[in-house]
Amino acid sequence: MFNKDKINYKVLGINIFSIVFILMAIVSWVPAFHPTESVAEKRELTKFPEFTAEAFFSGAYFSGINDWFADTFPLRDMYLAMNTGINAILKPAKTQIHGDVQQGDEIPTAPMQTDATDYTQPTDITADTSDTSASESVTESTSETTAEVTDPDMTDVPVEQLGALLIVGDTAYEYYNFVQSTADKYITAMNRAGQVCNGKANVFVMIIPTSMDITLPASVRESITNVSDQQQAINYMYGSMNGVNKVELYDVLKSHRNEYIYFRNDHHWTALGAWYAYQQLAALRGRGACSLENDFTQREFGGFRGTFYNDSNKNPSLNNPDTVVAYTPVATNHIDCTQRDGSHLSWNIITNVDDWRADSKYNTFIGGDNPWSVIQNPTKHDGSACLIIKDSFGNAFTPFLVPDYEFVYVLDYRYYSKISSNKLAQVVTQYNIQDVIFCNNISSTRNSGLVDALSAFVQ
Repeated sequence: MFNKDKINYKVLGINIFSIVFILMAIVSWVPAFHPTESVAEKRELTKFPEFTAEAFFSGAYFSGINDWFADTFPLRDMYLAMNTGINAILKPAKTQIHGDVQQGDEIPTAPMQTDATDYTQPTDITADTSDTSASESVTESTSETTAEVTDPDMTDVPVEQLGALLIVGDTAYEYYNFVQSTADKYITAMNRAGQVCNGKANVFVMIIPTSMDITLPASVRESITNVSDQQQAINYMYGSMNGVNKVELYDVLKSHRNEYIYFRNDHHWTALGAWYAYQQLAALRGRGACSLENDFTQREFGGFRGTFYNDSNKNPSLNNPDTVVAYTPVATNHIDCTQRDGSHLSWNIITNVDDWRADSKYNTFIGGDNPWSVIQNPTKHDGSACLIIKDSFGNAFTPFLVPDYEFVYVLDYRYYSKISSNKLAQVVTQYNIQDVIFCNNISSTRNSGLVDALSAFVQ
């Protein structure tokens, strides 16, 4: 009896395995169960081939089916993640390096020598602008985007090209390597901005440090020798600028390093980090800051897995989703965007991204990266206007400007030349801008393509 029972269990086990195997085989051939895109790899997967007689008799049709089957197997991303997790268990490491680390240039201790030492001091930043009237309505404000793009062609400008990553526990950090030639071009661009805006608008420059030098534990940071000191780099760039107001962020962010001011698995700062930066800008501007409690309502979106998670091939150490906290201005949640193809989009300053892909939730802020956007605050009628010239770090920062101005104009210099040939001086004049705010993370100042795009705009 005992042996018979054992045989029955074996037979039962074989039958269950056979049924599961047959079901998996059937499911694997049902097109509806095959994914069409990979979230992990951010790409469309191979499509089922179209049947033609020529492809059938040449064998290309069957080859296409084989490629489709291999690239779109059901639960493909889950199997890849399991494989990565198994490898991590077999080869555990508390600190990991992903990518190739490059050595940066030595950071000069003296400011860059420029020909702009005779610049006039910036326009009085405490000047009263209450009598200034807006020169354009929101509807009219996007009319300049139809201008033909001539010089330069920025079609191939790199956008978010991340370098090597340091993974410590459940958090990743991007290596920063100072490139003096590119930093000098950035300095020259900011000095030029101060020159063309002198007497017309106040220019504020915000170089945003990344998490490597702010929230990485000191014991780990001090042991890393092949990464440039961001504070020294910022001091060099700020010390070489003339005619602009420099917003000091390093120390204030460092003082809040134990708070949730950067994401763990994405390269951006959080809205809280951007809020502390806004307070620094407000203090330098001299007109006070708005209230986080009274002027905004808070939203939270969980399940965010960002650039670090995907660029590390979904490293299991980073499989601890972030939460995107966003602050919606009470005055308005409306933004008019001009997209890269020139079309217009009526959108939200803060969008509900609960159901969006895990790697897209940072796009809750101002509709993502558009060349040109306009926000009108219906509670103000004083003609006050600011222009924020930004990379993607500026997306989380922009909402905090809404209570302070009647018009907030948002310009992403990486894409603006796609929809307009206007330069900084023209934009400042056309929209009666009083405050120009450059909001760039420090990695942008080492990217030659990005700095070239910025330089072309401020010329």
